Amino acid sequence: MTHEMTITKITLWHIGLPMRFTFRTSQGTLSHRESLIVGVTTSSGYSGYGEVVAFTEPFYTAETLAKSKDILLTTWLPFFVGKTLSGPWAMYELIRQLNPVEQNVAGTGGYDALRPADYDESRAADYDEFQPIECDRLRSQYPMAWAGLENALLHAYYGEQGLSTIGTLVAGKKRRAIESGVVLGDMPIPELLKVAAAHVAKGCKRIKLKLKPGDAVERVAAMRTAYPDIILAGDANCSFDTTRLDEIIALNAYNLRSLEEPFTSKGAAQYKALPQTLRKAIKTPLCFDESVQSLADLKDMHESGWMDLLNIKVGRLGGLRETIDCINYCRAHNIGFWIGSMVESGVSKYMHVQLATLADTWMAGDLSDMSRYFDADIITTPIEFSEGKLAVDFKPGLGTAINEAILNEYTLDRVVFE
Repeated sequence: MTHEMTITKITLWHIGLPMRFTFRTSQGTLSHRESLIVGVTTSSGYSGYGEVVAFTEPFYTAETLAKSKDILLTTWLPFFVGKTLSGPWAMYELIRQLNPVEQNVAGTGGYDALRPADYDESRAADYDEFQPIECDRLRSQYPMAWAGLENALLHAYYGEQGLSTIGTLVAGKKRRAIESGVVLGDMPIPELLKVAAAHVAKGCKRIKLKLKPGDAVERVAAMRTAYPDIILAGDANCSFDTTRLDEIIALNAYNLRSLEEPFTSKGAAQYKALPQTLRKAIKTPLCFDESVQSLADLKDMHESGWMDLLNIKVGRLGGLRETIDCINYCRAHNIGFWIGSMVESGVSKYMHVQLATLADTWMAGDLSDMSRYFDADIITTPIEFSEGKLAVDFKPGLGTAINEAILNEYTLDRVVFE
């Protein structure tokens, strides 16, 4: 019998998490993390939570925190209050019923942005047939906002039934524990080696380096010399142009397990335009992150001939349904996949911890101690590794509870719809 869930309240928290250090990449720095937490409360009294992981500036993708917040507050959150979900994915059919005319959203976001320049209120019926298409297009424009809402809805739906969301929905053999994977930002090589040594001493066996043109090879060489047997990966964050190809090719010598987003080219079309001789010259497995924001993007990148691996991030991909579809596509087409993460709170991070238990991931994910980034987390289950490993449970819903005191302490503002 299909479970039905009625939504009685939705809350949006805008939080600010002070970081313990400044994280540097080729695209910028981060020393304070703002985020959005969506809370969905049902008629049974159960609450599910999701996180919107967009950044305040568009250095990662075009979606910013302000844009995410706008579409949630003006359109999606008020729409879902009072609705009943008759299945885990019922939110997709419901959102396609949202009428952009009736919503009459004011401001820069919402469905106003999709109306034709010559829109005429008296001709509203003429636009009805385009309504589902427009709704889908808006969702694809704000994947991180949608993911935060979708995750909250799913965790509420499964949580009130006493079921784990990821344990129920995501197929595949799962391990009881995961290994840590540390990401080290752009820092001087002596400091890099010192920080790496501290993590290796704690049992870490996989390190990913943020790389940029100019010193990428030197940094990788120093790490490989110091740790010849460690699983080493690189992430260029789309920073190398075609004048620096020699550096990318030189990385062949260091047995990197993965190299993410090497070129300033973004998307399948730009990669298709690159010479195949270059593709053949690069022996390091190429992984894509921000270039793939949907299943359609994944298919296009795969068809370009450049793709070896996919970094899985639920927020970037627009929610768990799209994430599951991408994982299944990778499995069917011999594309390696592994679990990334953002600088984010435990609400999003814990989903990635659970996904990282999948036995067929390419390597350990970008998952390490939360205390490395923040003094306190807003979930009650500590994400802290012991000797490089973390035991993982699949409890109902998200799999952990919210620490309301910490959430309230870091709240910048809160909006409630009921």
